[in-house]
Order: sequence, then C-alpha cells, then structure tokens
Amino acid sequence: MTMKYIKTFTFSSVLFSLFFVSLIIAVDPYEKLGINLFGFKTKAVAQGRENKFHMLERSKKNYQAFILGSSAAHRYPTQKVEELTGLHTFNYSVQHATPIDFLAISRHILSKYTPKLILLQLDFSALDKNFHIDNRLFNSPLKLYLKDQPKTKGIFENNYFTLEALIDSLRVFQVNLFGKARHVYLENGNYKYEKPVDKPIIVYQDTNSHYKFSKKRMLDLIELKKLYQETKTKTKIIVFTAPLSVEHVNKIQKDPVLSKIHIKFKKELRNLFSNNFYDFQNDFSRRYNSYLYFRNSNHPTQELSTIVLEKILQ
Repeated sequence: MTMKYIKTFTFSSVLFSLFFVSLIIAVDPYEKLGINLFGFKTKAVAQGRENKFHMLERSKKNYQAFILGSSAAHRYPTQKVEELTGLHTFNYSVQHATPIDFLAISRHILSKYTPKLILLQLDFSALDKNFHIDNRLFNSPLKLYLKDQPKTKGIFENNYFTLEALIDSLRVFQVNLFGKARHVYLENGNYKYEKPVDKPIIVYQDTNSHYKFSKKRMLDLIELKKLYQETKTKTKIIVFTAPLSVEHVNKIQKDPVLSKIHIKFKKELRNLFSNNFYDFQNDFSRRYNSYLYFRNSNHPTQELSTIVLEKILQ
C-alpha cells in the first residue's frame, strides 16, 4: 500500500509539474520566448524594453538626459535629475539589463536625440559572463539596434520554473479575460511610486562563486563610451554602481572568489570612466540600511535613489 502511494504521489507530482511548466511556456508571461499560444492581447507584465521604446518613439519632448540601468534603476525619478541639472530627462532602465542592452538602447536614443547627459547604473552581475542576456531584448523593437544576437538560454530560463512565473501566467489569463492591463511606467519612463514597506531587507543574491568576469561586456562598455564621445555635444556619461544593502555587500566580501572579482569590477569601471565613476557598493549603504531605503538588498527605494542622484549631480 505504501509503495503504491509513493508511486501515485510521484507520478502525480511529475504530472502537475509538467503541466504548470507547460502552461508558463505557453503563456510566456515575460515575452522571453516569443510564444503567444492563446492569442492574448497583452501579457499584463511590465515590459520595460517594449514599453519604453514606444514611449520614446511617440514622445514630442526634447530629452537631453537619460537614465540607463536594470530594474534597480527603475526608481530614479527624472524630475530630480531635471531639478539638479535643468535637463529634460527620460528613465530608460529595463529589467535584467546587461551592456548589450545599453548599446541597443543608446543607439535608439542617438537615432532621435543628441543628449547632454547619460546616467548609467551598473549591477555587479552585469559583467558576469554567466548572467545570461535576457531574451526579452530579442523580442523587443530594440533588436533592430543590435549588430549581432548572442546565444541565450531559450526555454530554460531559470525564472520560468518558479512560483512567481506561474502566478504571473495566471495573472495574464485574469487580465485578458476579466480585466484590463495596467502599466507601471509613467510619464518620462518613471516607475510608479511604492510606499516603503516595514519589513526586514531580504538579501537577494544574484551573484555567486561561479561568476566569470566578461571581457566581451567590458568591450561593449568601451563601445558605449565611444558612441557618446562621438556625438556633436560629446555627451557626458556618468557611471555608478547600483547601491547594495550592508548584508549584501558583506556577503560578497566574505566570498574569497567574489571579493576579488568585485574589486576587479570596480577597478575596470574606474579605469574606463575615471572621474565620472561613482561607487555605491561599499559602506555607503550602512547609514541607509533599512526598509525606508531598500525594497530588497539590491533594489533601492525612490527615497534612496533620490539621495544617490543628489550625491552624483550636486
């Protein structure tokens, strides 16, 4: 009886797992695979690359400054940059970004504008060869601004095997059948304001000891710098590391492999961008180590993002 129960339980578990994974792939909630089996009008999940591309295409504003970065840069308010610099600003940060994203985004920007200022926030993971390029780049209009298309992980995207992906897939059904899509991006590419939540900072560690420093991604940054240097205005580009909570920084520094690469990461950026490089992955966050300033260990709130802008631009 026990053996029969084990076999039934195992078979049922495998069957349910296959069903849920198949459902996620069929819905493709993050548009990583280009699949739309059910013909949904919207995926109802924030798609920075596509949404912001079209926002900029439709805009009649003469933007002179741009914020580039990953999801950790979503909460840098453009109005603060305008207040400090007097430049009309657009936040072109997108989820899970690597230097090839920034190259495509920059070519799109330069096809329409001649900016005076670029603020580029870089995650530590962005220069990790094992931190894969997001397929959403190749399923967005930004693919037109790529010179080549590196290999990606296809259906074996790690976050397509998570409970979060399943919930987002069900949300896509709900929105298409019973509601309407909501977009989190506001005017000028700003992210909706989120009130700080009183809870401990979760250490979200997306880097590990398998980190392999990518020379190719450094070459992409060199090309990026060259792109802006060749503009009529010789666009100023300021590069800064994404703020990390104290616990997150400590976790990197205690790892014998990561700590050495982390030093190399900062050294390479400082060598390339010299006085226009700012580092916030150090003791900076010690005085801001609370829920008021971090949503998790590598996603600062708008409150901390505003402080960072002030430190860079004042």
